[in-house]
Amino acid sequence: MLNDTTLLLDLDGVSVVRVERLADGTRRVHLATADDRARACPACVVFATRVRGSAVTRPRDLPHGES
Repeated sequence: MLNDTTLLLDLDGVSVVRVERLADGTRRVHLATADDRARACPACVVFATRVRGSAVTRPRDLPHGES
């Protein structure tokens, strides 16, 4: 999936929800899964028809852009 987030951050399968500027001048980027396959149960591969919840993750040392 190629979208603006992929072009900007070189992260395929995600989209930017919002960006915040923090008091120390850094930015916090809120991302969401943009790949519809993420709705599928990993065990039975049945696709969800409604949102039942969300998960917050905090990736560390996430590479971005060209190295």
